[in-house]
Amino acid sequence: MESYYLTCRSLTYAQKVSRVLTAARIRNMIVRTPQSMSREGCGYAIRVSPQELTASLAALSAASLPPKRVYLMGKGGFTEEVAF
Repeated sequence: MESYYLTCRSLTYAQKVSRVLTAARIRNMIVRTPQSMSREGCGYAIRVSPQELTASLAALSAASLPPKRVYLMGKGGFTEEVAF
C-alpha cells in the first residue's frame, strides 16, 4: 500500500501538524521517520494516504505548518522524495 510521509522537525511539530489534519478530518498517523527518509537522523513524520495528500498540504499551508519534506513510500518499501 502506498503512503505519503510528511516529515517534521520535532515530535512537538508533528503533534501540531496531526492536530491540524485531524481538525480538517484528514486521517493521519504520527510515526518515526523511516531510515530511508531521514537525512538528519531520528525524526517524526505524519503518514497520510495518497487520496489525502493534496488536502493535507492545503490544510498545513493555511495553518502555516509546512512539512520539511514529503516522501512517497511505495510497494516493497521503495521511497521517493516528492516536490510540493
